[in-house]
Amino acid sequence: MNCLLYRRIKIFIFDVETLGKRSHSVILSMACIHFKPEDKPNHKALFEGAFFAKFDVKDQMKRLHRVAGKSTMEWWAKQCLNAKTKSFTPCPADEIFEDGYERMRAWANEKNDPTAWVFARGNLDQLVLDDIEEQIGLEPVFKYARWRDVRTAVDFLYDTHDGYVKVETPPWMDKFDPALHITKHNPIDDCVFDAMMMLYGAKNERTN
Repeated sequence: MNCLLYRRIKIFIFDVETLGKRSHSVILSMACIHFKPEDKPNHKALFEGAFFAKFDVKDQMKRLHRVAGKSTMEWWAKQCLNAKTKSFTPCPADEIFEDGYERMRAWANEKNDPTAWVFARGNLDQLVLDDIEEQIGLEPVFKYARWRDVRTAVDFLYDTHDGYVKVETPPWMDKFDPALHITKHNPIDDCVFDAMMMLYGAKNERTN
């Protein structure tokens, strides 16, 4: 584990899946995890503690006039069944955005950590969240100044240059294998993968 992470006692990692690259795109789903680096969590603990919400797309398009990009729709059609089922394919349990967002607020409040950094991969997650918060009039769960970028953190911690690093699971911990444990574009999995890279990256070992 990189000792630099001990400078922040607690960390959130957040991820959304959307129907576009614009700030007012439809939000399909979102996930968030929270952990203390000093606890040295394994991937199972991160999965078990995750927050997840999946949203009603038709409601966002009709009531909130949020948009779907043609190229993003085509991209989703090419993704694996697991990823599509988790975020893209409609189901009766899909929530209106406000309900899922307030559940996340309650979940985050339980952590009693209002100053922890909130990491996301790139800036789209923060942009779409800021946009829908302003549109609906929601008080942000995570204030603007708390946001940080996963890519920058990984590159800084492990001397990489593309925001990815191989995970070197400590010998006392259940082995983490992204090929077995991660479905790309499942937002919970994306959060856990980023956390594992930040916590247990191998020096100068890129993933691609």
